[in-house]
Formats: sequence, structure tokens, C-alpha cells
Amino acid sequence: MLCGMARPPQLTTVHHIIDKRFVGITPDGMRVPIDGETEAQTGMRPMQLVLNAVGACAAYDVVEMLKKRRLEIRGYRVEVTGERFDGTPAYFTKVHAVHHLDVPGLDERTANRFVGLSMTKYCSVASSLKADISYEVVLTPEGEASEAE
Repeated sequence: MLCGMARPPQLTTVHHIIDKRFVGITPDGMRVPIDGETEAQTGMRPMQLVLNAVGACAAYDVVEMLKKRRLEIRGYRVEVTGERFDGTPAYFTKVHAVHHLDVPGLDERTANRFVGLSMTKYCSVASSLKADISYEVVLTPEGEASEAE
């Protein structure tokens, strides 16, 4: 068993809507549409959700570290790419994240340390995958406009 105390089990319920359309609902009522249809998709595919979960999980930790340093986040986005096994199951073999940060006063060494810790140590989602996880950090120069998504 790994160090640390056991956490309570997490719960979500996935409800079938029609064909390959589902909705995931947490006990507190949060909903996410999940869709495997090829036309008129209404939600993300399950593996897209996994990539988004890796990016959000790592970003959450980076934001916490930046807050502790009292650094202002003017812009932050994570682009996550996944390569999948060519077979069944088609699990991720590689996941690569590019962290774009517009944080005045954040130097490259610190940014790489924060992102490295989040991607390889703190992110529970990334730690749950068999994939090789890699990352990059892109600092937006101060004064340069950030792209808003």
C-alpha cells in the first residue's frame, strides 16, 4: 500500500440515454455528457474525458503552487495529446501535455518544477494511467496578450 491515508471511494453514475449517448452524474448533481456517436455529438468521448482529466488535474496542482507563491495568473491553458495502442483495448500509450502559462514573475526553472511535480507526482489521474507521461512549459512573455479559449 502506498503512503497516505485511504480516501473514501469516489462515486459517479453513468446513465444510458440512447445509442452511444450517456450522462455521468455525481451524487451532488454535477453532470457531464458522454457521447460515442459519429454524428451530432452532444458530449466528449470517454477517452477525450480522460485527456481533459489529466490536464485539469495537473493544472489544479500548478494553480495551487502559484497561489502559494502569490503569483497572478493572467492566462493558463493545457493542451493534452494522447497516443493510443492500436488494438483492443485502445489505451493511451503516451500522453503529452503542453502547459501555456502567462504568469508575470514566473521563471522557467520554477515553471518546469511546478509542472513536473504536478504531472509526475501530484496528479492522481496521470498516476492512474499506464501511459508514458511527458510535458512542456511555455511561458508567455510579460505584456504579450494571452489567447483566451
